[in-house]
Amino acid sequence: MTYILIAFAITLISVLLCKYKQIIRMVAEKRALPKIEKVLFAQDERKKEKILQNIHSLTNHRLSDEIAIDYFYKIKGLQVLCISQPLNFWVKAYLTTPTKVKLNYFEQVKFYEAFLNYPCINKSANQSTANAVDELIKVPLMRKLIHQKMA
Repeated sequence: MTYILIAFAITLISVLLCKYKQIIRMVAEKRALPKIEKVLFAQDERKKEKILQNIHSLTNHRLSDEIAIDYFYKIKGLQVLCISQPLNFWVKAYLTTPTKVKLNYFEQVKFYEAFLNYPCINKSANQSTANAVDELIKVPLMRKLIHQKMA
């Protein structure tokens, strides 16, 4: 009888942990996307449509808009935002989850060729991207850490 109860408890805990991960991923996506969009599209919101068109042309329109932009956010977000630096928990959780789709080798090569220097092509764009990262993600987190260290 005790073995049955132990097995039931272990099964229940494992099911809850699996559901908990999915809930964390959904919350992370909802909270992180506005911050990542502000960093990646700091200069022009119309770039998002151009990027979607470019990704659809690379993949022969086999991906939905949601999946294509998820792939773009995770790949370019990891490149633009330094994960080893202090980041918002939700942004870090979102960027470290796997992408919703795996591109084949040729699509990946085309993707990296197309977006190699995105979002910073010149120095002014690079500076504005760095400022956006500092303002939206790093500065609020550092303020919280400083207050915790002083306490």
